[in-house]
Amino acid sequence: MKKSFIKVGIIVALMSTFSCSNDADTKTEEQILAESINKPTVQINRAVFDEMIQSLPQPIEIANIITKAKMPFSKEMLVPSENSDKYSDKYFQAMAFGAYGVDLGYINLNDKKIYVIQYLEAIKNLAEDLKVEQFFDFHTLYELNNNRHNADSMIHISTKNFNKIDEFLREENRGELSVLMLIGAWTEGMYMFGKLYTKDQNPDLLTRIGEQKVVFQNITLILNKLSQIEHFKKLKTDVEAINKLYEKVKISYVYHEPETQEVNGELVIVDKTETIVELTEQEAFEIIKSIEVFRKKYLLINN
Repeated sequence: MKKSFIKVGIIVALMSTFSCSNDADTKTEEQILAESINKPTVQINRAVFDEMIQSLPQPIEIANIITKAKMPFSKEMLVPSENSDKYSDKYFQAMAFGAYGVDLGYINLNDKKIYVIQYLEAIKNLAEDLKVEQFFDFHTLYELNNNRHNADSMIHISTKNFNKIDEFLREENRGELSVLMLIGAWTEGMYMFGKLYTKDQNPDLLTRIGEQKVVFQNITLILNKLSQIEHFKKLKTDVEAINKLYEKVKISYVYHEPETQEVNGELVIVDKTETIVELTEQEAFEIIKSIEVFRKKYLLINN
């Protein structure tokens, strides 16, 4: 079952609905967001966001892909932890928050606890800037880091905390920050896939990259609905290059009867439907490059 990069360690998804207003240019950001929640017109269905989350791979899938590709852990794939002091704008802070969550999960799943403290500190800095630090027990997370067998516990605690953050932000009418956390995490995860594929043209990785067309379409839909806010208007413009590349990707599905399997003493139903992705290596490399450019701009990567 596919789940979000949030399960990698940290990320949240927006479950609110948004709508458009004809005179939005004369209104404040707070008014736009408030009306987008209260108005019943032109809504983004909650199921769309659920589908978006489900279409993203869970952390163990990322780890398995890396293992199958025989790629060693690479710290160079991470957003530098010291970058957390560079994000002075709440929008950039939110995107970095999501990206750091993916990085922390990647570090934990590879048992590189030497880097965990650095990335917990980075997340703590951003949590304070975004005024959501009350949802983290950083002392407990630091203690768990001292035991190499507690990676799953760290991921579980972080996931719970970030889900609470998402709910809090929506209640406080700051749901746009949840959107940016999602986009930041998606960007970081796709960047990792891209780096792996650049070194090893693994067919599984090619499929993963192509499958993200569905997720990216949903991200584009969100940006369209929030483009009355200046930052989202810029985002919408900057993702257009990625969007044009994904338009070339064709996805089809072949239905197969689901199977019942026993997992840890319990019967589970396994979906056997086959996803067929039509994507050439050249097209994949173009998508990877475009996402890398986007990542550098919004996560302030210098190299």
